Amino acid sequence: MSDPHAGLDDLIADLRDESAPWDALSTGDDADADAVRTVFAWSYRALPEDAARLFRLLGLHPGPTFGPHAAAALAGAPPRRTRQLLDTLVGAHLLDQPASHRYEFHDLLRAYATAQARQDEPSEAREAAPRRVLDWYLHTADAAQEWLAPGGERLPLDPPDEAVTPVAFRDYDQAVDWSEREHANFLPAVRAAEAAGLVHHTWRLAAVLWHAQAPSASGADWLPVGEMGLRAARHLGDRPAEALLMERVGMGHARVGRLAESAECHREALAIREELGDREGVAESTNLRCVVALRGRLLAEAERRFTEAMAVFTELGRERPAGIARANLAVVRFQAGRLDEAEPDARAIEALHRERGDKAGLGNILRLISAIELETGRPEAALRTAAEAVEHELDLRDHTLEGYWLLALGAAQGAAGLPGDALVSFQRSAVLHRRLGNRGREALAWQGAGEVYAALGRDEEAAAFLRRAAAAHRELGDRWNEALALEALGGPGDRERALTLIAPDDDPRAAARRARLRAAGRRRRRRK
Repeated sequence: MSDPHAGLDDLIADLRDESAPWDALSTGDDADADAVRTVFAWSYRALPEDAARLFRLLGLHPGPTFGPHAAAALAGAPPRRTRQLLDTLVGAHLLDQPASHRYEFHDLLRAYATAQARQDEPSEAREAAPRRVLDWYLHTADAAQEWLAPGGERLPLDPPDEAVTPVAFRDYDQAVDWSEREHANFLPAVRAAEAAGLVHHTWRLAAVLWHAQAPSASGADWLPVGEMGLRAARHLGDRPAEALLMERVGMGHARVGRLAESAECHREALAIREELGDREGVAESTNLRCVVALRGRLLAEAERRFTEAMAVFTELGRERPAGIARANLAVVRFQAGRLDEAEPDARAIEALHRERGDKAGLGNILRLISAIELETGRPEAALRTAAEAVEHELDLRDHTLEGYWLLALGAAQGAAGLPGDALVSFQRSAVLHRRLGNRGREALAWQGAGEVYAALGRDEEAAAFLRRAAAAHRELGDRWNEALALEALGGPGDRERALTLIAPDDDPRAAARRARLRAAGRRRRRRK
């Protein structure tokens, strides 16, 4: 290398720059670069022509690894024949095979393959191959989302290129396996579509991948994909596509606790749908906007808007989104402390999810029911309910849901006299949420652990966890949960700040909490 201080990432970036893939190999002596070319050329020139063609086209694959179906799409060849050619390339040491049916280049060989594609493939072929593999990703992701998000909105898609054979999935696990294997390729695929000016592929891939991403993927992973999709939709002037992508970007922000950004995205999506006269879209954007309001504890606004959205969905005969709005109403009423109103709605939604076999929806409503049971003095029932929710996650393989439902399980375990189990649940929840990038829920797990340690009389450990949770809530602007953490800490200054934080809330739960905090302050003053 001409720069002895350049890092590996710099070298790889240079190698993937199609303008000069060999410059990075040079030490300043052209003979060195020629020697490397010669070593690769011996193997490449010994290949049969169809294997050599596949080798150079694979240099155009956008991601780090690929399977035989993606390779077949690049080549426009049948998957069975492509597998044979891949075996030839592995045998010639021009490809690595790190796992069954997964292939990758050494970075130097990838640069060589890309150079050969530029040299030996006509420009039409160099343009058609990436378009075919993007078609394959789009249509295979669409097939995957049918299993991963069966109730999600599906886009009408043009048929794929006739030389492309998308994968079909027999069951949920097959779809998850594919999504997990291909996850690292999704962002590069959309980036490649954008770079090639394939705007229709760009926004459609972004939209489909929202539902087709791996269930346990980090919530932040899709956001750059969504931003590229938004740019493409705006470039086309496609307002419905823009609203759809804006809505999903908003949901992505919410998944990682960026509530202000999420609220702004949903506000913009709502404005577009109102402009378009899309009643169902308006109801959907309203529902999502109110989810953010709920997390910010704007309960009166959330209840009003969820009721409006549920009415529109019901009028339009959209039973599933109407059920989601009703479940959100139950959460609002629970948060407000109106448990006698929340539980009937929650039980009705539970029955609906059981009837449909919707495990994700069922687990979410069981989490709420467990919290209601806990607050109404039924810890054993709460424990059974939360345990069932977490059990469903084993089938879903979704760490986002598992981490969330473990918060309910930990709370129920603590109340049922199982502090050791509760600490295990809260620890796993914290680990999962940290990996997923959701700092707010990670802080809730610390908070739960702190409360368990406080119940065990381990005050030093309790204070450490609770102060850590309170600091995170404060940084994220979550005043309600900050107040709960401070109340659990129990110091005079902590209680005073907690009272200040919840002063704006006028719901029954907030009123009861203020009364408890004031009573605790009076008791402390009397003891003095």
